Amino acid sequence: MPGLWRDVTCAVVSAALLTGAGPVYAQSSGPVRVGLLLTQDLVTISSDGPFDLTDGETGRREHRERGRVVFRAGLRAIETDAASYGGPLRLAPRSAFLQVNGRPYRGIVEIRRTSSGRLTVINELDLEEYLYGVVRSEMDPRWPPEALRAQAVAARSLAVYSARRYAAEGYDVRPTTDSQVYGGVAAEDARTTAAVDGTRGQVIFYEGRVVFAAFHADSGGATENSEFVWGGMIPHLRGVPDPYSRDAPNHQWTLRLDFSAIEAALQRAGRPVTGLQRVEIVATSPSGRVMTLRLVTATGNVDVRGTDFRTAIGVATVRSTLFAVRTLAGDAAVELTGRGSGHGVGMSQWGARGQALAGRDYAEILRFYYTGVSVGPRP
Repeated sequence: MPGLWRDVTCAVVSAALLTGAGPVYAQSSGPVRVGLLLTQDLVTISSDGPFDLTDGETGRREHRERGRVVFRAGLRAIETDAASYGGPLRLAPRSAFLQVNGRPYRGIVEIRRTSSGRLTVINELDLEEYLYGVVRSEMDPRWPPEALRAQAVAARSLAVYSARRYAAEGYDVRPTTDSQVYGGVAAEDARTTAAVDGTRGQVIFYEGRVVFAAFHADSGGATENSEFVWGGMIPHLRGVPDPYSRDAPNHQWTLRLDFSAIEAALQRAGRPVTGLQRVEIVATSPSGRVMTLRLVTATGNVDVRGTDFRTAIGVATVRSTLFAVRTLAGDAAVELTGRGSGHGVGMSQWGARGQALAGRDYAEILRFYYTGVSVGPRP
């Protein structure tokens, strides 16, 4: 789900991350390890220049001038047409980028066999170079430079915070909104690269620790407290009035949902709802987002969290939980009238754009959206 200008939720986080102000995972100062591809049967690695291949099991090292190699998940090894390796395999370029299934990446590519006998492909690279492939994926490079710099610092902070999140699987982050969107070299742009370079090493701190820097597309006029979305109170993720996102496309939106579509979506999510007659809002947060919906059915009432309802229907369909609902009884449907896009916690990307256009610099933007923080270089 790349790119905020496509109105999707960014930086999705699980409740396991939310434990007060401090991070769950070690704040690494080393390279970033991205789990590019998971549970693959085969993967193709190619390069227009020389690269070295090292087998972690035997220490055997091979040099290749260039070319294309298809790696397969064998019964007990990682296999090619010509050889078999215990792994993990590390492929290090000497000049040109390595390409994974035709897509170029900076740094090293590692191939591991999983416990189920399939392949995981990991891209290991410098943090700043990783950000080159993130910021362009998360923010339109045509936007004002200060907005791009704010995004770069938020993305860097999120990467540092998330180090070793998936350590059991051999990597730190994923290239999707499970972490933040990363597209490798193909996703880079000179303008977003300049934003990364112009803020090199800078992160967001709260009480001396690098923060979980949640961000989303459009706040709809107010950001949200973390506990009303994920259930954990984080001091720097406090809701604030936000008048800066008004230029976002679909800032206000209307959605019609048939009762049958709601029932089917909730049933797929493990909530058996049938005979729907009416949908009511039971509770809202201080920002106006739906905390609890009541589904009135022929056999009784079913209460559903607003965030669970949005996830079940689809986060690209129900753009946010900042909505009102009207039952269209004669049509067996409901109409949602809402604002904003995304979970609403932390930095609004369209709001960052609006603030940059109003003359604020990236540090001011970040201090607006993250309460009580400081912005500066990593120690």
